[in-house]
Amino acid sequence: MAQLEDPPFIGDWHREKRLGSGGFGVVTQWRNQKTQQTVAIKKFHVLQQDRNEVTDKHCERWANEVTLMTNTVRNDNIVKTVQVQPESFLKELAKHSGSKLPILCMEFCEGGDLRRVLNRVTSCGGLGELEVRDILRSLRNAISYLHSLKITHRDIKPENIVLKVDGEGRTVYKLTDLGYAKALDKQSLNASLVGTVEYIAPDLIYCDRYNCSVDYWSMGIIGFEIICGIRPFIPHQSIAQWMRHVQQKKSTHIAITEDNRDNYTYHNELFPENHISPTLGKNLEKWLMLALEWNPKQRGHVFQIGDKEVTEQQIKTVKFAEDKPVQVLKIFSLLDTILQKKILTIFCLYNARFVSVEIDDSTTLDQLDRITESTKPIDLYLPNFYDKPMLFVVKQGAIVQPDLKPEIPRSVSDVFQNIKLKLKPHMLRQFISNAHFFVTREQRLYVTILDGIKNYGLVLNEQIVNSKAEVSRLNKITYGISGGLEYHKLALSHTRTKIAPKLAPQTFTLWEERASRMEATIRKLTEVADKVTKRYESVLKRSREAVGHALLKSGYDQQDYYGQKSLDGRYEIARAQLLEKNIHEKSHIEMLQAVYECLKKRDILLRDYGLRELQQQLVDIRREMQEISKATEKALEHADKFKKELAKLTLEHNDNIWNLMQNLTTTTSPTAVRKEDSLSNGIVNGGLLPDIDSIMGKSTPPVTVNGDLSLNGGPQFHVGGSVRTLQNSLGEGSIVTNSMLCFGEGPDVESLINANQSLIMTTEDLISDGFEMLLK
Repeated sequence: MAQLEDPPFIGDWHREKRLGSGGFGVVTQWRNQKTQQTVAIKKFHVLQQDRNEVTDKHCERWANEVTLMTNTVRNDNIVKTVQVQPESFLKELAKHSGSKLPILCMEFCEGGDLRRVLNRVTSCGGLGELEVRDILRSLRNAISYLHSLKITHRDIKPENIVLKVDGEGRTVYKLTDLGYAKALDKQSLNASLVGTVEYIAPDLIYCDRYNCSVDYWSMGIIGFEIICGIRPFIPHQSIAQWMRHVQQKKSTHIAITEDNRDNYTYHNELFPENHISPTLGKNLEKWLMLALEWNPKQRGHVFQIGDKEVTEQQIKTVKFAEDKPVQVLKIFSLLDTILQKKILTIFCLYNARFVSVEIDDSTTLDQLDRITESTKPIDLYLPNFYDKPMLFVVKQGAIVQPDLKPEIPRSVSDVFQNIKLKLKPHMLRQFISNAHFFVTREQRLYVTILDGIKNYGLVLNEQIVNSKAEVSRLNKITYGISGGLEYHKLALSHTRTKIAPKLAPQTFTLWEERASRMEATIRKLTEVADKVTKRYESVLKRSREAVGHALLKSGYDQQDYYGQKSLDGRYEIARAQLLEKNIHEKSHIEMLQAVYECLKKRDILLRDYGLRELQQQLVDIRREMQEISKATEKALEHADKFKKELAKLTLEHNDNIWNLMQNLTTTTSPTAVRKEDSLSNGIVNGGLLPDIDSIMGKSTPPVTVNGDLSLNGGPQFHVGGSVRTLQNSLGEGSIVTNSMLCFGEGPDVESLINANQSLIMTTEDLISDGFEMLLK
C-alpha cells in the first residue's frame, strides 16, 4: 500500500495539525476556512517498517470501529461522527490514504485527552473533586451504554478519553477509539490480548476467555489514578512482577506500594495525598474494591440475600437455610449512588482542616453562629462547589490555633530523616510528587485561612449593622421619655402659675418630688444610651477597619505565598531526570529544599504580628458587640418601665387637675404615692440600670510576650471619631448593599434631640392655650 502525505488543503478544508496516532491509525485536525467547522479525521495509517505486519485482523478491526461509530453508537459520552461537505473532500482525502479502507470523520474535541491532563504539574497529587466526579460519571455512562449493546471496549485508558467544551463552557469527557471494541455474548468470548498493558484486566493476560468485566478493571485503575495521580498497583514494575503481587491481594485491597527497601504494602484506602473530600474518598474506596476485584466472575458484583449484602467470608462460613446468596451487578448502581450524594465541605479555622459531611433533607445541624434553629445543612450545600469550603466553622473565643502543626507526607518526612539516602526511581517519583502536593496544599490552606477570617469579619460587620435598629430604638425611646418628662414639668409649671392659689402647698411638693426622681432616672438612662451609641459606633468603625486590613486587600487569594512557580520548575527538572533515567544521589535535593523553604515561610506567615493582631481585633469586636447587645436589651427593658411610669404620673396629674376644676372650693390632695410608684427611685438608688463601663471592662491593650502578640489582652476601645465606610474598608470594586449601611450614616442622635426640642416648644404653646381656656 503506497502511503501518501495528506495535502495541506482540499478546497476550503485546510489541514492544521496531527492530533494523535496509534498502531494503525492517525488522527488529523481539519478546518473549513469558510464555515469554520473543525473536525478530526481518522485514517488507516501504518509506518514503513510496520507495513508487513498489516493483516486481515487489522483491517477487520478498522472496519469494525467505523461501523460502530457511524451506525450503532449514539451516546453523549462517546465521540460522535459528523457529516462534512462537500462529499468531494472525503473522496479526495481517500486518494491519499494508500488503502481502500473507509475514513472516519469525528467531532473535534479541543481539550485534548485525559493523559495530557494527568501529565500537568498540578495533577501530581490527583485531580480536583469536580473533575473526578465528572470523569467517573462520564465513564460510567459510556461503558454501561456499550455494555447494554453487548459491546466491550477492551482498551479504556486516559489516551482514549478526550475533552470537549460544550455550549455552556463545561468540559465533557468522551470515550473514543472503539477499534478494539468487540461484541460479546455467552457463545462468543474473545481471547486475544488487546489494549494497553497498564490498564488491562489480569484475566486478559492469564485467562483463555474474558467478558465485559475487563472494562470494570480499567475503569477502576483510571478512577484511582485521577484521584491520587498514580496507578494503584506498583506501576513501575514489569507485567510479570505486577501480576505476581496483584494475584496475592485480598478483595479489600485497592493499592500496592513498594518502599526503598523492596518491602510491599497492601492498602485498603486511598493515598492521603489527594484533593477530594474525605467523605467522597471513603465511598469511592468501596466502589474501587468492586472494580479492582481479581476474580473476574465477582468483579463489579456483590452477594445478596434479598436486599441485604453478605460478604464472601459469610458465604463460606454460614449455612443459609432458605434463600441462597446471589450475585448482583453493583459497579454502576453503586457509583451512581455515590455521585448523587450531597457532601457539605467545611473548613475549621481553629485547626485549619477540611472536613466533610454527607447530608440530605433530613440531616440536622446543631446551632452555629449565624445559623438559625430552622437552618438545615442542605440549605448550606452548594452544587459543584468543591474547591472551596461551603461553610466556615469558628471556635468561640479564638480564630486560628496559635501553633498549627503541618501534615507532612510520610515519604517526605522519611527523606528529611535521611537526606543522603539515594532514592530508587519509583520512590523518587513518589517523593517529588508528595513534596509538590505538600507545598501546594499549604498555599491553599493559607489562602483559605484568610478567606475564613475575611468572611468572619464580614459576618460580624453584618451582625453589627443589623443591631443598628435596637440601638436606634433605645435612643428614640430614651429621648422620647425625656421629651415626655419635659411636657410633664411644663404642665406642673402651668399648674403652679395658674391654679396655685387654689391648691395646698404640699400638693406641689409631692408632684415636684416625683418629677425630680423621674428626671434623675431618665438622666441615668440617657447616659447609658449615649455610652451604648458611642460604643456601637466604635465597634462598627473597628469592624470596617478589620475587613479592610492589609492582609485582606483585593487579590490576596492570587498571591504566590510559597513560591509556586519555583516549585513547578524544580518538579519539572526532577521529572525530566526520571524520564531520562538520569537520577543520582542528589536528585531529590531541590524538592527537599522547596519543602524546607515552605516550612520556614509557613512559620513566618502564621506568626505574623499583623495576622495575630487582626484575629485579636475580631475576637474583641465580637465580645464587645455581645456586651453591647446585652446592655441595649437591659436598657430597653427599663426604658419601657420608665415610659409606663411617666404615663402614669401624667394621667394622675391630669385627673387631679380635672377634679380640681370640678370643685374649686374643695382642697384635693394628690393621689398617694403607692408602693409601685417608687420604681424610679429604686432604679436610681438601687442601680438597676446597666453600668456600661463595668460591663465592657477596662481598656487594656494586647500584651506582647517574646515578640508575639498575646491573645489574652483586653479589647481596645476607640470611642468617638469618624466611622469608616464599608465601601472604603472593602476596597474598590466591592458592592455595598443598603442593609449594610452603618449607624453613623443615617439619622444621628443630635438630629433626634433637635426634633424633640422643636416638639417640646410646640407642645408648650398648646398646653398654655389649654390652661387659659380652662380658667376663663
